[in-house]
Amino acid sequence: MFFLVLTSISLLAQNKGASLLSTASSQQSGVNTKTYAVVIGISDYQDAGIPDLRFADKDAEAFANYLRSEAGGKLDGDHLKVLINSKATMAQFANALDWLWEVCKEGDQAIIYFSGHGDVEKKSLTQPGFLLCWDAPARVYMAGGAFALPMLQEVVSTLSIQNKAKVIVITDACRSGTLAGSSVGGSQATAANLAKQFGNEIKIMSCQPNEYSIEGEQWGGGRGAFSYHLLDALYGMADNNNDLWVTLQEVGRYLEDHVTNEVAPVSQVPMVVGNRNERLASVDESLLSAFKSGKKNQTMLMSAIESKGIEEMVLSKVDTGIRRIHELFNNALKLKVFLEPENACANAYYEILIKEPGLARLHSAMKRNFAAALQDDIQQVLKKWLNTDLKELSLSKFSAFSKYKIFPRYLERTAELLGVDHYMYNILMSRKLFFEGYLMHLNLIDIKVHDLELGNKVLEKYRKALMIHPESSHIYYFMEVLHFNQFNQTDSAEYYAKRAVEHTPNWFLPYSTLGGMYAQNIIINNRITGELEKAREFLELAESLDSVLARSDVIHLNNYSSYYLAAGKMDMARELIIKAMQLYSSANSMSYNSLGNICLLSKQYLDAEKYYLKAIELDSTFVSNYYNLGIVYSESGRLIESEMQYKKSIDLDSNYINAYFNLGIIYKKARRFSEAKELFRKCFILDSTDLLSIFELGSINMILKQHFEAESLLLKCIQRDSTLAPVYGNLGIVYFQMGAFEKAEQQLKKALSIDSTWQNLWFYLGKIYDSQGREVEFEYTLHQVYSLDSGKTHTLNLLGKHYTDKLKFDFAKTYLLKSVKLDSINPYTWDLLGTLYYRQLMNAEAEYCFKRAIKIDSNFVNSLYNLAALYMDVNTDPNADMLLKRIIHLEPKHAEALFRLAILNARKKQFNQTWKYLDDALINGFNRIEDLEADSDLELLRSKKSKWDLMMKKYFLQYPKN
Repeated sequence: MFFLVLTSISLLAQNKGASLLSTASSQQSGVNTKTYAVVIGISDYQDAGIPDLRFADKDAEAFANYLRSEAGGKLDGDHLKVLINSKATMAQFANALDWLWEVCKEGDQAIIYFSGHGDVEKKSLTQPGFLLCWDAPARVYMAGGAFALPMLQEVVSTLSIQNKAKVIVITDACRSGTLAGSSVGGSQATAANLAKQFGNEIKIMSCQPNEYSIEGEQWGGGRGAFSYHLLDALYGMADNNNDLWVTLQEVGRYLEDHVTNEVAPVSQVPMVVGNRNERLASVDESLLSAFKSGKKNQTMLMSAIESKGIEEMVLSKVDTGIRRIHELFNNALKLKVFLEPENACANAYYEILIKEPGLARLHSAMKRNFAAALQDDIQQVLKKWLNTDLKELSLSKFSAFSKYKIFPRYLERTAELLGVDHYMYNILMSRKLFFEGYLMHLNLIDIKVHDLELGNKVLEKYRKALMIHPESSHIYYFMEVLHFNQFNQTDSAEYYAKRAVEHTPNWFLPYSTLGGMYAQNIIINNRITGELEKAREFLELAESLDSVLARSDVIHLNNYSSYYLAAGKMDMARELIIKAMQLYSSANSMSYNSLGNICLLSKQYLDAEKYYLKAIELDSTFVSNYYNLGIVYSESGRLIESEMQYKKSIDLDSNYINAYFNLGIIYKKARRFSEAKELFRKCFILDSTDLLSIFELGSINMILKQHFEAESLLLKCIQRDSTLAPVYGNLGIVYFQMGAFEKAEQQLKKALSIDSTWQNLWFYLGKIYDSQGREVEFEYTLHQVYSLDSGKTHTLNLLGKHYTDKLKFDFAKTYLLKSVKLDSINPYTWDLLGTLYYRQLMNAEAEYCFKRAIKIDSNFVNSLYNLAALYMDVNTDPNADMLLKRIIHLEPKHAEALFRLAILNARKKQFNQTWKYLDDALINGFNRIEDLEADSDLELLRSKKSKWDLMMKKYFLQYPKN
């Protein structure tokens, strides 16, 4: 679409060629008026999602050359700003328009020329259209990089009404190509809005709103048909009545005759609105004749001229020190050294230069250039986010913080430079608030941390930013993420996702991210709920907005892969990740991390390790790579390596609660309970609302028998969630340890009412019944435990011991033999089985079992003692003596072993040793007086009545018994 606006135009004849804008009138009236122009041309857009144009930049260059030529007014570098392709960022475009505001005075003439794409993402009053600058995103134009038409209107209106300048705006922005607003006729809607944007001014448009502007090699070797013929018309080819004036009506007729006919059968009909008799350009007959005869071609007539320029002239009049500072200022802008170091940055040099009277004519330009440079990097980041740029979106939170932390200061300084009345001031302040919130949001990136206070501070920043600029789709997007991950408010997350899409209808990322978060929630919490359907619903909604782009987007493919992971479809998940790697690049950390996740969930630990190590090689700052590798090592029993990876995660992020938690679990498994307690305490400090951390901290206190602490923490868990069987179960065990059997029974039964399949609950309930002598209930609970898992050796052992105590030999033997079959290296089981045989006088079998236990653990005191007792019974005293002395070496205060040694020495008539071992046994707690009085081997000691009575009275207060 090509649009021409003329405001308060009065064109008088020139003595040379045709002139779009004349200085003759100002010369005749004695007023020194000037012409200034901004020319923009973009064919090669930065974003691959915006289709490039072929000749928009050439059209702009041709128009700029026209303005530089004699025919166009001989504008030099001080009166003409030309921004082609990568130079035409939104910030630089705004900077150039600000320059027009600064330089144009009453009676001056301003030209704004834009050749490139125009689009709108939705049809609404709040989105009248955008001119897409070089750094525009392929969608979400409200985020920047696209110049909104109301902003252009404000510039033109200010120039025309406030500055009282004559204004021409030319936009050729209705080119073909698939843009974000294609589904709603975005470029055509922009054309229609441009046509009615500027009140009563004259407008010339390249085509009707439902048509496109055509370009091709046939026009000037590669130009737009409309642009090419517009210059012809203004040069004088449209002067149909030969009065040496080109009127609006003549331009319109000329364009219709040439453009419409030459592009046929494609439809392109220029549209003219306004006073058709308005004179637009004067004609020089000799130049027109030369043009028509071919003696001079258009390119020669539009050749550029050299000019010294205002900047060089002004700098030539100040001292060398100021010139040096000005050079340092420009270099600092190029190197992006804006605000630091404090005394050697663009800002420091600017503050010196702005106070220099000799540079007064350059002050405005310096301010604009500084403001534009401050915004460029910020716009690049926003564009990359909104175009789902994988490299930008997968930055670790530390890399992101390091890169973005200066942005609020950049935006604040830009706003200060431009002032509160500037048309971009509100956008700048909105972005400042947003980035302040986002930098805080980075601290909440670990979804296990629920810092509600910080979350609300982030939310407040986002809300304030939206109040200033309510159509900022990217802010709605981050509010969606915040509500889902931080507040667990999925309804609010869905609301903000819909608001983001409402403002940018083709932006699939909000829905895709929501689907991915639902899927991740299932994976992390290890549950399948209605969230799986939610995940699929929003991923499909994302594709309905832009199926072609979504299905080729790495982030969306990763989100869909998470859905398949949550659904247990590992092959499909892997297929999508591989596709993502092929589309983007195989060398990206995120994709390798995702492949590792698939292998981890499939328990393919070696492959998972390989992928995570590759991910770390590609990005050594991404915390999740180390954390996930730690899980691999933990799951495969490599606890030392797992510990190392979790510690690396914590080194990178000292608040990474997941790493502290999993490291605590490792220490718990390794029985390093004090260290585990400190880690779970750290989790509790980081997030006092996290139920799992509170539970584990309570469990560790239970293991350490720190009962009151454990009780307090487990009761906190119950206050937060009264449906968790393990919490009641552990609380019951705590009460059991405290001897509060009634409370213990109550809690264990509550746990069983929630989960009757948890055998450990039955086990402890049985121990309570056993300690209280409730024989029938105890036996019932043992069989409940056995029925839940007949393969647990500790259950079989308990059943065996129970029947051993009741002298039910066959039952006991059956369970104990099953137990040793399941676990042949458990010394306790062999010892218990040996005791069973020993009680049945099956000495050979008992000896075999005790020896098996000692072979497994040569220092296993239980079996050493039992075997010694057996040897004493069968009169193999030397073997018994050796075993008992070994026990005393291992446990010097073993009272039973000391008593047995006393017996052996009595048999050998070594009575001094007998008295010594007997005294040691009594000192260390041997208290069975009936054995002392009945054992035949001690008969000779008892015969020494005075000595015997003295020893007995020493250790037994009630001796002799009455």
